[in-house]
Amino acid sequence: MKILLFPLFFIPLHAKDPGIFGEILSRARKEANIPAVAAIAFDPEIILRFKVIGTTRSDKEIPVANDAAWHIGSDAKAMTATLMAILIEKNLAKWDTTMAEIFPELAGEFHAKARKTTITQLLSHTAGLPANPEPIERIKSRLAVTKIGLTLEPDEGFSYSNYGYIIAGAVIERLLDTTWEKAIQKHLFAPLGIKTVGFGAPKGPKAIRGHRNGKPVGTGFFGDNPTLYGPAGGLHLSPSDWVLFCQDHIKGHHGKGKLLKQATYQKLHTPVLKNYALGWGTQSKGGKVTRLSHDGSNTMWYARATLNLESKTGFLITLNTASDEAKEWVPKIAAVIASKNK
Repeated sequence: MKILLFPLFFIPLHAKDPGIFGEILSRARKEANIPAVAAIAFDPEIILRFKVIGTTRSDKEIPVANDAAWHIGSDAKAMTATLMAILIEKNLAKWDTTMAEIFPELAGEFHAKARKTTITQLLSHTAGLPANPEPIERIKSRLAVTKIGLTLEPDEGFSYSNYGYIIAGAVIERLLDTTWEKAIQKHLFAPLGIKTVGFGAPKGPKAIRGHRNGKPVGTGFFGDNPTLYGPAGGLHLSPSDWVLFCQDHIKGHHGKGKLLKQATYQKLHTPVLKNYALGWGTQSKGGKVTRLSHDGSNTMWYARATLNLESKTGFLITLNTASDEAKEWVPKIAAVIASKNK
């Protein structure tokens, strides 16, 4: 399985009419057989527009609630990278801290080159790791998989790797002596007021279901990759809560973030190789990063986050399917939202 790159919520009174999204979302849903789709646009302070249409599952007509949680796949990578940055600001590690320093008792078994792998390399997909652990390894703990991955000779250059983020999760667990799940709740989600996060696919009788081949899949970890994938992309939350995280990154880039110093946000947003920063893909103009974006999917859901750092606006798109036909509509929806955000 693969995770890819690239109080009751209400629409506030200051939000503009979300009807402008209705036509494009309805067309996408009808033409690509998408059970449900949502789009939300925002600036650093408010939600500008929000629209969700469809049913939680293809075999039943259960309308999707505005505050329902969606699986966001690899868009969680930016969250893991932000959590790591928080710990670095707490002086628990440095960006160039090596795996030999984090796991000294295991370092003797690591490949000589892998011992020098840094935190920055893990988060920028430049650690030379495989894309994913072997299937038989995916039931193991993050620490056990870390030990296996770092025994391998690393490649050079950029190679998109869920494995690197799994190891980053193990680093976080070592630094805090707790689970990645508890750490990200305490140090990232709670300070931002994010309350709808859960791990795996959403749960409950009214939960949105992911879909494979047009049919709904299970809830929790029956509808997601194995638990160890959490730091690489194994969580769900409501669009309005996801906005809180993205707003903080826009504000933080300009020196007004809640979680980190401005220089640290900008470190997270600075590309290392192939226009990939730390948890974000980037676009630049005149040597200045102007846009952050990332897509996420566990093959049963699809999501896109885009932040325009110049206009200080952003948008999120979520689908409860990742069929080829559905994914073709994501850039079309994005184009409509971007035109309205100008």
